[in-house]
Amino acid sequence: MFDLRVKDTNIRNELKKNFKNILDHGIFFFGPELFKFERKMANFLNMKYTLGVASGSSALYLALKSLGIKKGDEVITSPYSWIITSNAIVECGATPVFVDVKDDYNIDADLISKKITSKTKAIVPMHWAGHMCDMYKIKKIAKKHNLFVVEDAAQAFGAKYKNKKSGNFSDVAAYSMNPMKPFNGYGEGGLVATNNKKIYEKIKMLRYGGTTSDPEKKITNNCIEVSLNHKMDTINAAMLLVSFKFFKKKVTKLKAVKKYYDNYLDKKIKKQTTEKFETPGMYAYPIQINKRDKIKKFLEKKNIETKIVYDPLISETPAYKKYNTNDTPNAKRILSKTLNIPIHEKLTKKELKYVVDNINFSIKNL
Repeated sequence: MFDLRVKDTNIRNELKKNFKNILDHGIFFFGPELFKFERKMANFLNMKYTLGVASGSSALYLALKSLGIKKGDEVITSPYSWIITSNAIVECGATPVFVDVKDDYNIDADLISKKITSKTKAIVPMHWAGHMCDMYKIKKIAKKHNLFVVEDAAQAFGAKYKNKKSGNFSDVAAYSMNPMKPFNGYGEGGLVATNNKKIYEKIKMLRYGGTTSDPEKKITNNCIEVSLNHKMDTINAAMLLVSFKFFKKKVTKLKAVKKYYDNYLDKKIKKQTTEKFETPGMYAYPIQINKRDKIKKFLEKKNIETKIVYDPLISETPAYKKYNTNDTPNAKRILSKTLNIPIHEKLTKKELKYVVDNINFSIKNL
């Protein structure tokens, strides 16, 4: 599915160089590399403020906390995501309200309004596999009902919708930079982005135990609000700076992989659709097929790794049964048919042809 080995000599050398710099200056937390990383991210995303945090999970949790999401609140979101999308909501004390998805895996914006109550405080759309949700419609609904929008852009770093990058459609956005993402770190890492200074200052405090920084280092326990440690260390930031240097090159290769699949996979296979004016995040390549499990086993015998992801739906898990008051039939249907196939920048044309030929064979013969 992913090849996380660092084979490129240039990348290896850059990583070693940055790590050596940290060993030399010895600032393992809040070092110069972190602030350089945050400046670069703000510039790339066209956002005023960005903050490096420990993980994508921390990013989403802090985003919600910064908006004051608390016990008694309701937050509308998708059931078809990794569990953290909803875990972050519940950890704030709020209740997730699940809205069904469209065939493209993203939350169905047309169904959101029906689920809004007096307790609703926010909407958390998740850009599935890097494909952007209908953010203009979601923003319009949020404005009408005076709701916050938090983009779960964990899989959509650099994605664009009508030339506007992910993160720019919401009050605050959360990104993940774990090793599997197109913009990959070399361990867990996350980013929060916002154009609101008040939100930025709140998250800056929350990521460091709820304390305020003090230049003279005389105060170490000035806790304004109870929080845990969510900061990104300097080493991770330094590694991400290297990754970012090669990010555009990597995305170009991922686009070529996607194009090959788009062109040569059997036309009977239903693929995730994207808009003409959209640049997706290139995180995954899901396909919807009949006899999915049988085809998966066939591909395994051919040494082709595939994944069934987010099974069961969040709303169907033991921890969330008490929140599962809304039926989401389309999410259930497409989950039963969806298979994620390999997508990474190291795939050769020979390997891509092998994958496509075997998938097409299985569709016709199984």
